[in-house]
Amino acid sequence: MEEELAGAFELYAELFEKKLKNALMQNYPYAPGFDGSRATIGNANKISGGVPEGYNTNLYQSVEVNYDVNNQEVQIFMNDYWQYVNDGRRPGKRPPIRPLMLWAMSRLGLDQTQARNAAFGIATNIGKFGIKPTFFFDLAIEQLSAQIDQELFEQLGASIDDFISQTIINAIPANSQINIQPI
Repeated sequence: MEEELAGAFELYAELFEKKLKNALMQNYPYAPGFDGSRATIGNANKISGGVPEGYNTNLYQSVEVNYDVNNQEVQIFMNDYWQYVNDGRRPGKRPPIRPLMLWAMSRLGLDQTQARNAAFGIATNIGKFGIKPTFFFDLAIEQLSAQIDQELFEQLGASIDDFISQTIINAIPANSQINIQPI
């Protein structure tokens, strides 16, 4: 029983990872600000191209969900900025420039001076307008929960049908002429 339960948790960990990645692949408005009041240029996929193969700064590529059998817990690993992508960031304070600088150097191929200038501009814009939340994590949890609820409902229904059929079959004497059809 314990192995079956661990197998189920491993299966749902894999499923949750897929749900998280699918939620990240949705197109979100490009830079509308936290409250959506800033004009947008269009839609931008949060995980769109430009990241070199094998380079793991991309949030999508960093998502990993595992079930730890020893501790009996689901472990979720993502780049540390996932919360800002999920919850957004209110305007008011500029974010740190260094992570933006590293991003600009690796993703845009800028040298250190160009990256510093770009990072300063991006940080100033984020401080002024904020970042609109995507709620990708919340969406993935809702989708996983709905799927689990549906599967449990279907399994419970099948179990009840089996129980009723077996109870009726066992309650009727073997020599009776009653024909029972499963539901």
